[in-house]
Amino acid sequence: MNFICEPDLREYMSKRGMRTIAVEIVTSDYSDFEISELHVHLVSDAQARVFREKKGYIGKRTDFGEVLLPPFRLEISDTVTFGLKKVWIFKSISYKGIENPCRV
Repeated sequence: MNFICEPDLREYMSKRGMRTIAVEIVTSDYSDFEISELHVHLVSDAQARVFREKKGYIGKRTDFGEVLLPPFRLEISDTVTFGLKKVWIFKSISYKGIENPCRV
């Protein structure tokens, strides 16, 4: 498994002093339907420790830091690319090569 971090995201991570990307599955369960989506975001060192020790996430070391993956199945390509997505003044992490197998 190869993780690539685009230059814009590397710079953003450096400015924020963060080096860990967490991949979570977030689920909303209403009476009539359930939605599961991936939430990919930066976490601090303290949050990363909680993800590893209490939630059982698996850490993958990379040249830009670490990627935390949940302890359950995801559809992951051989190469996963993370980038920086900007919408107006808000920034989030874009990703390619990783999907939620439970998507609706």
